[in-house]
Amino acid sequence: MSFKELETGIWIGSLRPGQGDLAELWRRHGARVVIGHPTFRNEQTVGTQLESGIGGAAESFGGRPVSFVVTDGSWTAAAEDRGTVEAALAGARRALAALAPAQRELVQVVLTPYEGYGGDSTPGKGSALKLLFDELGQCPDAEMLVLLDGDLRNDMAAWHRVYARVEQEHRERFEGRPYFITARYARHFVDASLTRFIVGPLTTLMGRYVPGGISGDIVLSAGAVAHERQGVWTEARRKYGTDISTTFDNAAHPDTVIYEVYLGAKLHDITDEAKLSVMPGEVIGAALERLRHWEAEQGLVRRWLQPGQELQQLEVWGPQRTGISFIDPGYTDVFDVDLKMQTLLDRYADFRADIRQVLGAEQAAWLEEQRQNLATARLADRDDRPVCFLGMNAARWTEVLHAAVAQLLSGMDTEPIKGCLSYLYTAAFLEFVKDRLADLGLNTVAEVRAAQGKLGVAPEAAEAFYGDKVDGEADRLAMGFFEGRRRILELVK
Repeated sequence: MSFKELETGIWIGSLRPGQGDLAELWRRHGARVVIGHPTFRNEQTVGTQLESGIGGAAESFGGRPVSFVVTDGSWTAAAEDRGTVEAALAGARRALAALAPAQRELVQVVLTPYEGYGGDSTPGKGSALKLLFDELGQCPDAEMLVLLDGDLRNDMAAWHRVYARVEQEHRERFEGRPYFITARYARHFVDASLTRFIVGPLTTLMGRYVPGGISGDIVLSAGAVAHERQGVWTEARRKYGTDISTTFDNAAHPDTVIYEVYLGAKLHDITDEAKLSVMPGEVIGAALERLRHWEAEQGLVRRWLQPGQELQQLEVWGPQRTGISFIDPGYTDVFDVDLKMQTLLDRYADFRADIRQVLGAEQAAWLEEQRQNLATARLADRDDRPVCFLGMNAARWTEVLHAAVAQLLSGMDTEPIKGCLSYLYTAAFLEFVKDRLADLGLNTVAEVRAAQGKLGVAPEAAEAFYGDKVDGEADRLAMGFFEGRRRILELVK
């Protein structure tokens, strides 16, 4: 057994957790709800996250035994960083001490590294979740798996109340069918989101538009978890591609009921994927792999490219049903307009060949011209010059996505497609931000520089702004992609 009990109800794991050991703990506890927190250096957030979550779960899940599991990637053989686990332990102790004895008996807490599970030591969120998915298959009483990112600062008690209500209604309406619950919430408009630009549009080729895909905060029934055990776990999926793979797999199963629930705002460390780090590439690679898989398995992509297809609707719970009102994402200082422009210029050469291979000479030439215009503007650096990036507006970005899918269906290797989308996703995201800055009256570089230390929307205007200018723009992009999907077939070689 690779786990030992620190005190009543709290267990600690060890490196290379044994297969079946976590499932045995769940069976002993009689766990019917499992709440997983994949973490990596989240010592500033995970303690309070567990504290509110444990209290909320004890009240919300109808007297069912619940197991909280922190699967941590900070604690490895090479770097025994136990800061996150220690913070989680402190939060769990505070929460359990506040429960009545009968409630405390229903809660189990497990804190463990995941390195080496199943003989694989690939670092990443996917590996952290693989442990949970596989072990749940050995626990027949487990009914529900809740997955929550470790950097959240939200009130988890409110979220668990919503999840419990959705599950109860699902049992009443769709007994026996698997379910997949995704989140809809306000994310700061400078919070880079692959969901807005890639995942949302591409899910339509699975037959459903899932705007809450890869949010990181999802709920799966035991039947939906079984889909994950059946999947191919590539390196990309183990590192960063797990959320997107889960989204595509559930969208592809027509029997799975997909819920979109409104949860206010995602209060977390804002993602700065526009620095072209490895993460977007891994996630995009996983999306391409899933598209290719479902096309090979069922011809699913080409089926949804045909005219006359209507997307299957999700079960939507807006703020009136969830009881969670709009939460303003507030202000941030993470956006640096000069860094963003320079990053596009510095990294262009790394992706030039991929862009040309995927998009062709004409599109590549247009982009080269845009890059030169940006370089000239950077060199001039006048206070009154308008903000400019690469002109990758929604229409242009839709053309890129159509071309990328066409090349995938034509048999192109995924590597150049992944490279092309990784770079141009950043350009599309920054064009979106430029438009939002203009909505706020920030049109010149000097105006943005002056405001970016505290960038946000006036509180009285925030709800309308995020509803229309952020979420609405994402919805319109996805629908425009789907409505113009015939272009993909025209481009297939």
